[in-house]
Amino acid sequence: MGKELIAKGSPDPRYQRWIETYGDPQFAATVAAVLAIVDRIGEEAGEAERARVEAIFAQGCRLEWMFWDAALARAVWPIGI
Repeated sequence: MGKELIAKGSPDPRYQRWIETYGDPQFAATVAAVLAIVDRIGEEAGEAERARVEAIFAQGCRLEWMFWDAALARAVWPIGI
């Protein structure tokens, strides 16, 4: 996703700065370190722990999708903020 965003860019400087974080070598190093930790933990985890992590990951994906979907739909907060 990050590579696709970098390739397309944005005419809005605020979004472009955000997009450029995906091309930062430090960002790539951080992602690689986190993936290594998750892989190590996954190898050590039992079946119940893996199922729990899978459920947490799926919930995170749903919330991320809902966040971007709300932005696309220009949703407003029901409490009027």
